[in-house]
Order: sequence, then structure tokens, then C-alpha cells
Amino acid sequence: MDHTFHITVAGKGRYSARAGDTLLEAGQHAGFGFPHACRNGNCLRCVGQLLRGSVTQRIGNQATNTRIVCADDASAGQVLYCIAHALEDCEINVPDITAPGELPVFDVSCQIIAIDDLNHDVSRITLRLPAGRRIRWYAGQYLLLQTPAGEAAFSIANAPGGRDLELHLRHNDENSSAQEVMAALRQDTVARVQLPAGRRFIADNLPQRPVWFVCGSTGFAPAKAMIEHLLANNFDQPIRLYWGARTADDIYLPALPAQWVRDEQLEYVPVLSDSTATDEGDAGAEHAGAVYRTGLVHEAVLADLNGEQPEFHIAGSPAMAWAVFDALSAAGVPAADMHSDVFDYAPRE
Repeated sequence: MDHTFHITVAGKGRYSARAGDTLLEAGQHAGFGFPHACRNGNCLRCVGQLLRGSVTQRIGNQATNTRIVCADDASAGQVLYCIAHALEDCEINVPDITAPGELPVFDVSCQIIAIDDLNHDVSRITLRLPAGRRIRWYAGQYLLLQTPAGEAAFSIANAPGGRDLELHLRHNDENSSAQEVMAALRQDTVARVQLPAGRRFIADNLPQRPVWFVCGSTGFAPAKAMIEHLLANNFDQPIRLYWGARTADDIYLPALPAQWVRDEQLEYVPVLSDSTATDEGDAGAEHAGAVYRTGLVHEAVLADLNGEQPEFHIAGSPAMAWAVFDALSAAGVPAADMHSDVFDYAPRE
């Protein structure tokens, strides 16, 4: 009888393993990313700790070299899962393992390729990943930039693929920490980053319904990455982009969404909260070919909702993201249909 056991991977989920499969083989079939460079137990890449249960390990090809390891054994911290078979339900801990759909995290040094001013207080930083390493991220994820003052999170503003990373950094007079980051980047040629991070993204399995992006300020960065990913993969559902800013001058890449509109790839609604501070005049005027509205960005979204049930991706400051969440929730949008990294890193009390 071929027994099947449940294998719990600490902090990552669980999978089933038949008695005849190694724990590494069964985990890979279930989508877990075990670290390995398999040489039948000789490379030591898949070593981990057996927290609960018992397994057999065969060293070499001789049946006499098989031994049983239990969770309370001294050797339980050095189990090689490429040659381990479960004897019962087990719990394991494996450094650097990834859950199904999860990407491995890298700490790398990137070249600073370019710093371009996009408007009066937003700059685009282009970083280049090291050659020879396949580093993946999902559209909408972010990275952690190591700065003299500590870690700073920045959304990756370009779709996955290639070695370059695009960041958008607002560094106005109200944000002294961002100005310090900009000063450090302008002086250096290399930036240390950790990536990817974030659980709100669009991966290869594209949504099966319309997608609306609601962003404020440099919240456009993750929206841009996700839109580029959808367009590159021939997404066949409607896309809408709502970009909120104080004035028209704060929308720092107006020609890009305007081009998407001209190519009939999406609908674009720029929303200005302070139209009196612009030269364009009243609501309904054009900015880089796009007609803008005035008010708060979520008000424009609510005006267009009309019973539609899109998937929402929200990006901006915590105050902005939660305001959009509250407004859409009050209008009957389910919380499960709204996605923002803010909900994870700045949850409400």
C-alpha cells in the first residue's frame, strides 16, 4: 500500500508526499521551490530541520546505508530532503524555500545607470541588476533600497523582464528623507537592494475581468508596471487608470497614459484636487491630451462605477489608500476585490 503523508513547511504551507517520493520531489511537484543542486545528498543545498515526525535517509546506493531520523534526534537539524522519505506526517523548516507562486528574495548590488528629472520634484532612477543571475519579480512588487538612514521601499515601475529596474522618487521640500536618498544616489555608482517584496501584484495568471488602477502621486509607479505587464500579455479585458494629484504639474509622465489612450489600450482619468493652482482652468480642460476632472480620486471612481465589478489596485500614501478603500467599501465593493501594499505594511489598528 502506497502511503501518503502531509508535509508542513514552516511558514510556507503544506503538501502531500507519497512514501516512494523524496520530500524534495514531492514538494517540487506541489510548487515549492526547494534550494537544490542535486548530487544525491552530496551538495548539501537542501539541508533543513525536521521539526515534527520522522523520515528515512539513504546515503549512497546501498540499502544498508538507510537510517531513520526523528524530530527529537540530534541530527534532525541536518536532514537532506533530496534523499529523505516520510514515515509519517512531518513538519520541516528549509532555509530559502519558497511557497508555490512565491519568488526567491535576493540581496544584490545594482549599478546606478541614470537619474532623470521627470518634473519639479520627481526623479526616475534606473538601476541595473548584476549579470549572470536570474532575478524575477512580479508586476506591482517593490524593492528595499539600502540607504545611510536604513531601508527605503520603492515600487518597481517597470514590468518584469530584463536587468533594469525603474524607480520613481518624489523629493519635495516636505520630504527630507527622500531628499537625503536622492543626494546619496547622485553621489554613488552602486546601490544595494533587496527584492522582490510585496504580495499585491499581477503575475502570469492574468485577471479574468476588468482592472481599475487608482493611484496618487508616485503610486503611479506600480500601476505603470502592472499596466505594462497586462498590455505585453495581450490582456483582453478593459483597463482604467485613475491618477490623482494636486495640480496638473504633479502628474509627472502625462504623455505615457495619453499614449495608451491613443492606442485604445485603456481609459485614463487624471484627477486634480486643486485645479485653482494650475494654468489649465476649469475641470474638463485637457492636459497632455487627457481631459482631467477635479476633486478626490475616489470620487471620480465612484462616479464611473455603475454596478461594474472590476479588480482594483490602489497605490499611494496610506491615508489615500485607506480613503479609497472606505469609499469603495461604502459603495459595496468587496474588500477581496481591492489590493494595495498599504493594507499590508500600514494596517489599521
